[in-house]
Amino acid sequence: MISNSDKISRREEINELFEQLGQVLEHKVEALLIGGAVMLELGLKDATKDIDVVCRSEEDKERLLAAAKALGFEIVGPEKRHERLGVKRLAVKGGRNLDVFAQRISYDFDLSEAMWQRATRIRSFGGLVIRDASLEDIFIMKMIANRPGDAPDCTNLVIAGLDFDAVYREIEAQYRKAGEAKEKIWINYIEEGIARLQDNDLTIPIGDRISLLASEYHEKGKMRWH
Repeated sequence: MISNSDKISRREEINELFEQLGQVLEHKVEALLIGGAVMLELGLKDATKDIDVVCRSEEDKERLLAAAKALGFEIVGPEKRHERLGVKRLAVKGGRNLDVFAQRISYDFDLSEAMWQRATRIRSFGGLVIRDASLEDIFIMKMIANRPGDAPDCTNLVIAGLDFDAVYREIEAQYRKAGEAKEKIWINYIEEGIARLQDNDLTIPIGDRISLLASEYHEKGKMRWH
């Protein structure tokens, strides 16, 4: 059980961590902030435990983890709640997680150039440059991740107002790109997440289109198995 004291409830705490990381980084690192930390900043969430940061390269990820270690964070492996995500190592300190991704978010769902360009704000903290992900891209990641707390976060994001056409374009582009069919399993996770939201009487206008992609994924699976 995570107590509220383990969670970050003030955006200043996140900015202080980024300032500290930026001071110890020896090389510039650019990353996309893509989870509850952005929602906290916008007043869409009261507290967060995970600070999800997506670097553009493995090298930048290693630099950021080294900086976190220099600040007293322990570098550990992912927990069960991260099983759908492409995070291999976390920086943990005082019950708080800095989840550092290198390009890959889940299976072959990657940090795309469109996601990078959709970032709503760019901030510099010494050697660390942080872009805040769009609400649309946070919604996609949380639908895939399905960690405790992601479902209510998705509800808050829908209520806040999303460009669902942009959400669908990103999902379809990632689904259509070249790659092994088994690496597209994340489309199932998104379909399941949308079904849960619709069961709670939320209107998700792209639900039918996502179901078509998921059905296509299943049909391709049947063709492989028979």
